[in-house]
Amino acid sequence: MKPETEAWRQLEEHAAAQLRPGFAGRVLQAARTAQPTFLASLTVSAATAAVVLLAVVVAHQRATRAATDRNLADWRQLGHEARLSSQTP
Repeated sequence: MKPETEAWRQLEEHAAAQLRPGFAGRVLQAARTAQPTFLASLTVSAATAAVVLLAVVVAHQRATRAATDRNLADWRQLGHEARLSSQTP
């Protein structure tokens, strides 16, 4: 048996010894009986919508700022070229 396999087996045995008997059954029973309430579902939905809206606003602001910076740089270049062309005889 590989040393890694033996190490994993020992870890699994140690972890299993830390749990009380019937732990898996209790977890499955709790999962089956737990029904989310309407308020909990509404809260999760509202929180998700808020996070998505915040992400959209931040992305829009960054894109707008980048476009504004690009446009200003283009106009500065155009103004510079206009000044240069008006100075030459």
